[in-house]
Amino acid sequence: MRLAPTRAAPVLALAALAAAAPLAAQSVRVRSTTTARYVQLRPILYDPDSARYEPQNVQAATPVTQDFEVNGWGFGMNGLRAYGLLRLRGSLGSDLVWPRYGDHFDALAFYLEYEHANYKLRLGRQQKASSLGWYGFDGLDAAWRPFSRVRFEGYAGRGLARGYLAPYGSRALSALDELRPAVGTFLLGATMTASTATSAVTAIYQREILRDRSGIVSERVALDGNLDLGALALSGTSQFDLGTNDWGKARGAATLQLGPVLSVRGEIFRYVPTIDLTTIWGIFGPESHRGYAGTVQLTPWRDAAFHGSYTERKYQAAAAGSLFGTDLPDREREIAAGGRIGVGGVQVSGTYRLQLDYGGRQEGGDAALTIPAAGWRVGVNGTAFQRDGEFRVSNGTVYGAGIEARGRLRDRFDVRADAMRFMQRKQERVPASMGLDWNQTRATLSVEWTFGTNPDRQGGSR
Repeated sequence: MRLAPTRAAPVLALAALAAAAPLAAQSVRVRSTTTARYVQLRPILYDPDSARYEPQNVQAATPVTQDFEVNGWGFGMNGLRAYGLLRLRGSLGSDLVWPRYGDHFDALAFYLEYEHANYKLRLGRQQKASSLGWYGFDGLDAAWRPFSRVRFEGYAGRGLARGYLAPYGSRALSALDELRPAVGTFLLGATMTASTATSAVTAIYQREILRDRSGIVSERVALDGNLDLGALALSGTSQFDLGTNDWGKARGAATLQLGPVLSVRGEIFRYVPTIDLTTIWGIFGPESHRGYAGTVQLTPWRDAAFHGSYTERKYQAAAAGSLFGTDLPDREREIAAGGRIGVGGVQVSGTYRLQLDYGGRQEGGDAALTIPAAGWRVGVNGTAFQRDGEFRVSNGTVYGAGIEARGRLRDRFDVRADAMRFMQRKQERVPASMGLDWNQTRATLSVEWTFGTNPDRQGGSR
């Protein structure tokens, strides 16, 4: 059967990937983001001879990342574009081994896409985000919209490890877990979304299997929905694990808008850790929890907003018993309040948090003042928090003070810089560390700029 020209277009688009090397896009836009950080830490090591923790000398790390987001189009076919999000990593004279900075290159996303009026195809490295989480894969994603408010999508390809973007059976991951299967995985999934002017429902199915088909890594389904009734908005999501035949995470929320200045939000939720069936960690029986939360938002005028929230979690009783020889509290509470006020470009903001959990207590607050200055915004920040917990190596009070600045140079470069100095007032849990300087400094410098075709147009859709 001969394909009509419009139906043959996606096939030609995907075939063009093989010829991408000699093919030059007529339009390319690149967004560059360079980020450098400076971090000080004082490591603590356990000394088996003295049977206690011993503080080490202060060490510093200066990790640097360089991101390039590339959009290319104008290949002679309407709707065809190439996209890449590439990351380079390095370190400037660091004493510490910063995580992942021995891995100098990553392709976070790299694909060729063809978009038609009612379907879209993507081929290459991509990431799928849904209520099931973030999953990366190298493969094909196809979406079809038979009606304006109905959308079907399917995807399949080589699975990538969560948070690492390397093949599941790579040597780097196998070295960290000897019991991990040595083979890679194959990820496949499907979604269906139907919507009206005031509501939407999405059903998701996802399965990940070992590449040699010797086992299942995970198999889950989820159902998401939302309904807008004007002043009242409802939303919810629920998951079911087909591999274990158990219900997973779930959340329901209702937001009520009481006039133009006041809104109230309530939530109920259930959290269950998601663990691959191919790991040993599930045998330790990680505990789930249920809870509820409430938030009040007050916006008396455009440049002022205040909020307060309360969250409570109740943990499932530990089936294996406590390692500490006694039953632990099963409830955790969080209280937070904050606000911001702006007057003539000057803005003051602050938050306070109190956390009462089964392992201890932590409370603290942050405050910031920002003002405009010659096209820039500069500010000062302050923080203070104290902690006391049965499971912590140390406790005490920490104060912090810092500065920040952000603005644009030469109408092209967006620059942001900040630095914080943290000062710990006391240290009680580690006797050998009394009198040591636990203060440390953190700093960040980021420069972002866009060049190429239409450089003033920010980024591109991923």
